[in-house]
Amino acid sequence: MPHTEYALFPLSTVVFPGGILPLRIFEPRYLDMVSHCMRSSEDFVICTARPARHGEFAEPRAMGTRVSIVDFDRLADGALGITVHGRARVAIQETRQGANGLWWGEVTPVDEDLDGPCPIEFASLKEIVAALIADAGLPYDSDSVDYDSASWLSARLTELLPFDAATKHDLLTTDDPQERLRRIRPMIEIENAGDRSGR
Repeated sequence: MPHTEYALFPLSTVVFPGGILPLRIFEPRYLDMVSHCMRSSEDFVICTARPARHGEFAEPRAMGTRVSIVDFDRLADGALGITVHGRARVAIQETRQGANGLWWGEVTPVDEDLDGPCPIEFASLKEIVAALIADAGLPYDSDSVDYDSASWLSARLTELLPFDAATKHDLLTTDDPQERLRRIRPMIEIENAGDRSGR
C-alpha cells in the first residue's frame, strides 16, 4: 500500500473519524500548515505528542487521525480558529521535521474493527456523551450522531472526557470499539467516586 505524506499536528487530545474538533491556531508553523492545507485542499493529521525533552519540540506518537478543515474564522484575540472533521485513523511512519519545527509523516490507513450496537451494559454512557456534546457546543446534526453505535459512542467519549494524552492515544489505538467502551467505563466510575469523596 503506498504511503502518503501529511503535515502532523501533535496535541494533548485526539479526534476520531466522524469527530468534530475546534482548534485555536497561533504558532507560525501551524498557521503555515493551515494556509498550505486550505490553499491545496489537503488534509492534515492530528495525533498526541510524546513529552518534549528540554529545548526540543514534542514528537508525534505513531497513530493519529487524518482531518479536513471544514470551517475557519478569526478569533477575538487575533488567533485563527478552525474546525476540523475526522476522516480516518492512520499509522504514522517515517516522520521528519521541517526547519520551522513542523512535523511531517508518511501515513497509512488503519481500519476499525467491525462496528456493532452498543451493549446494554454501556447504556448509561449515552447520557454522558449527550451532556458532553451539549456543554462543548459542538455542531453535531441528527444525521451524524449514533448513540447506539459502539464505535461512535466510544470515539466521542475518548474525545470529550478529560483523559490525559497517553490514555487518549491508547484508546485511539484500540481497534475494537466495544473493548474501548470496556476500558472507558471504569475510568469514569473512578472519576465519579473521586468527586463524591471530595465533597
